[in-house]
Amino acid sequence: MQPKQLQYFITAYATKNIQRAAEKLFVSRQGISKTIRELEQELGADLFLRSSKGLEPTDFAETLFPHAKKLLDEYNYITGLNTLAKQKENVITIYALDNIVKYLTAEFFFDFRKLYPNIILSIIESTDEAALNALLARNADFAITTDPLDNTNFTLTPIFYTHYCIALSADHPLAAKERLSYQDLHNQKIISKGRSFRCFRDNMEKYILGNGLNVDIFAEITDIDVALDLVKESNAIYLGYDYIAAMQRHPDIRWKMLDAEVSGQNMYIVSLKNTLPRKVCRDLQNFLLAWLPIHNKDKIIL
Repeated sequence: MQPKQLQYFITAYATKNIQRAAEKLFVSRQGISKTIRELEQELGADLFLRSSKGLEPTDFAETLFPHAKKLLDEYNYITGLNTLAKQKENVITIYALDNIVKYLTAEFFFDFRKLYPNIILSIIESTDEAALNALLARNADFAITTDPLDNTNFTLTPIFYTHYCIALSADHPLAAKERLSYQDLHNQKIISKGRSFRCFRDNMEKYILGNGLNVDIFAEITDIDVALDLVKESNAIYLGYDYIAAMQRHPDIRWKMLDAEVSGQNMYIVSLKNTLPRKVCRDLQNFLLAWLPIHNKDKIIL
């Protein structure tokens, strides 16, 4: 019993018609008929009653169908694994902080693919802690995240500096101020990426709650489009980074730099220390470091 025989049987069973099955599989009517008859001979039982109206599955076919489908599904899964396994050496897995992919834009991927057509970039948007844990577990080749980082375990290469900033609606009472401080957040509704991120927890504990400021955390989400919709509709304030602000321009939204003692954080591409990187990983890192300044992505300009 061959996978092709199972596929032809399953399709014929589903369509109840040889012609429609042939069209669905992009093969000839004669090819399907011949393959099904060969399967019937191998099994020693008829699978269909044939008439001018189409195909009527026999009791044997009704019994066979769920088992045939399961066998074919498992075969496809195994061959898929085999295909992915063959590609593994050319796959670079990167756990990146939210919205980094949007910041790089599709142009980055087009340019990289032109130069390295055989390398596959597998990018997972993640929290900062999950990204570093993936590196430690050797489930990732790189992380793209912010400091502070443990340089005893990781090799850190800065790619740009990102400032803390605030988004608010144009008609918000604070929108007239050129710069905002943490004190301006007192008694305000706040939207940010949330406590799953170390950077949010550290700043919230140290500079907001730790200073006795009262804030109403309206939502914790990483989708910037939804966050800004909430800013426009609820008069809440979004706390984020200027690399996100740089790609989100809207006439009803005002972005303000946060006036604070610590103005922001470095963004790094991070790898595991004391490991020999694969050539494809060296190629990716070198390409990224060269690409960013060429496209004015190494410095954030609002």
